[in-house]
Amino acid sequence: MHNRPIGSRRAVRYAGRVRLAVVLLAISLAGAAGAAAPDGARLYADACASCHGADGRGAPAGSGLTVPLPDFTDCNVATAETTANWAGLVRGGGPFLGMSPEMPAFAGVLDEDEIAAVLAHVRGFCRDPRWPIGDLNYRRPVFMDKAFPEDEVVAFFEADTARHERAYAGQISIEKRIGPRGQLELVLPGEVVDVDGAATVVGGGDLAVAYKHVLAAGVPPRTIVSAALEVSAPTGNRRHGVGSGTTVVTPQLLSGHAIGPLDVQALVEANLPADPDRADRAMRYRVAVQLPLGPYRRSVAPGVELEQSHALASDVHAATLLGPALYLPLSRRGHVALGVAGQVPVAGRSPFDWRLGAFLLWDWADGPFWAW
Repeated sequence: MHNRPIGSRRAVRYAGRVRLAVVLLAISLAGAAGAAAPDGARLYADACASCHGADGRGAPAGSGLTVPLPDFTDCNVATAETTANWAGLVRGGGPFLGMSPEMPAFAGVLDEDEIAAVLAHVRGFCRDPRWPIGDLNYRRPVFMDKAFPEDEVVAFFEADTARHERAYAGQISIEKRIGPRGQLELVLPGEVVDVDGAATVVGGGDLAVAYKHVLAAGVPPRTIVSAALEVSAPTGNRRHGVGSGTTVVTPQLLSGHAIGPLDVQALVEANLPADPDRADRAMRYRVAVQLPLGPYRRSVAPGVELEQSHALASDVHAATLLGPALYLPLSRRGHVALGVAGQVPVAGRSPFDWRLGAFLLWDWADGPFWAW
């Protein structure tokens, strides 16, 4: 058409309509393309593969990078981090999580849907669907464990006081993830008992070993359920009040849930001593409710912790404990954190007047302790 002369107004009007139709069609096609879901594989190839490798295994030869990069085909690497942390890393670059500035920032280059598509593709390098993702790794409560399997070291301290006695306990827990859903834990305790009118006793408590296994995990609905079994040996001195004097088996059921803006965790456990005359057979029910003040692992989370316990002997009354708690991350990536909580009896018997607990946590698989 454009190679022939236009000899009339009608032809000119017709040509104008054709051009307008072509423009409208192009706009329509562009809008349809923009509405399509982002292609995570293509975005990864364009924005990430030059550093992280087309296969996700790390920097290819000649990349010039000076820091080691993660292997995304390692399921522990691909799944352990939260989606929010990874998205913040993509937006803000390495310094956002206290990591190398060689990781560039893509804010303004990739929109939120494209970032989500890239992260889904990266997680897809893990071919084993049994690994729960880091979004289910809820913040550790103070007076109870969590359902997610971890590579952590936790130093815990507890103090409680009654009318004629003060007791202080500390322990180091070393946790090692085993496979996609398991965790092995070693607990090294120590105790101090100060009774009015008697000598203060200091000694090691009962050593314990525990295994935890994830039974179910899903996003949505952001729920994780695990079972655990702990066995403590009578390594403490029961006569001095720093040990139970018998082997104790403790089966546990743990769970974590996201309910609106709240993270809710629960634990049910039974203490089953080999010799019931030396230690009480008892049930404990614990619930922790936290309100994270942001989407990242470094976000502070105030909360409350509730404990209900009762011995399995009919002549012993139950005790209900309640108090506030605070989870305070100390590093930008959230892998070093402090937790503190207090509890007082609010119903039933009073095993003490008040109790204070605190821990220092280091997720050693996520980076060195000093990488704040």
